Amino acid sequence: MTNLWPDDDRPWRGSFVHNQAEGLRALGVHVDVMPIRGYASDLEYLRAVPRVLALNRAPVHDIVHAHVGQSALVARLQVRAPLVVSYHGSDLLGKPTASGPPTLRSRVEAKLYRQLARVAAATITMSPAMTARLPAASRAHNVVIPTGVDVDRFAPGDKAALRESLGWDPDEPVVLWVGSPAVALKNHGLAEATMQRLDGRARLRVAATVHPRDVPSWLGAADVLLLTSRSEGSPTVVKEAMACELPVVSTDVGDVAERIDGLAGCAIASADPADLAAKVRAALDHGPVPEARVRIRATHSESITAGRILELYESILSARGERERGGPGGPAGPAG
Repeated sequence: MTNLWPDDDRPWRGSFVHNQAEGLRALGVHVDVMPIRGYASDLEYLRAVPRVLALNRAPVHDIVHAHVGQSALVARLQVRAPLVVSYHGSDLLGKPTASGPPTLRSRVEAKLYRQLARVAAATITMSPAMTARLPAASRAHNVVIPTGVDVDRFAPGDKAALRESLGWDPDEPVVLWVGSPAVALKNHGLAEATMQRLDGRARLRVAATVHPRDVPSWLGAADVLLLTSRSEGSPTVVKEAMACELPVVSTDVGDVAERIDGLAGCAIASADPADLAAKVRAALDHGPVPEARVRIRATHSESITAGRILELYESILSARGERERGGPGGPAGPAG
């Protein structure tokens, strides 16, 4: 169950959740998806309630896995199967405003969503910093599993050919920024201020509504990925860029520092245009980062991520079986 799922109106929305489901299917897991179009209206959550309650009358699932706190709140109405909750960022951290601090509503909602961890069989967070926001008693049943990357789709390509297909100048240095400028959390204004400090050395291209099938081409055609977010969990685009050997320059959010640690050409910068610009210049001078792809293939491919989630499911069901047989049971899931 998820409020992050691609549809005809927003084919880019929640593509990483879609890919995770496909990864589980590839491992032999039968996956039924209940999408909630929460972006359209909060009423969509209420409309989902009857469908969730129906799962109690005719239980056919071994696990109910909810992505994002809003979806998990509805998913909790199902009580027959163990509940797994994946938190993705703002549902635990709040949504920053243009001035910085999270909105009052998002802070209140985040406090509520945290409590769902107490009644879940297990939780998944994107980073240790997110785990620290969970109730202390629930952390033993949490595992850190950042979203994975399809390393076959996201791979270095022929940059000249990709630029020609996109209609880009073949010689112009390109800094890529992925997200909607309208979303305060992404801090597009900081990206623009950074580019002003570059004095025309490179062009900023914004991938706001790019179809998921075209994202690999954009990454493959760019020279640097710039991330200026105020808050993140584990931004998938960073790992996708790394799989494409693209240098990454980012503010210190989520798990980005851990992902790019020690990689020449990649850098964490303060939320200061001058600092970001200096590190973008260095990244442009450095060029591709083959070591980044090696790291992602070894640690965050979709198959690895799906395998870890399947292990969590099996651990939950094994512990449940022990309890039903009168055995010791044990923790619902592995510690993260």
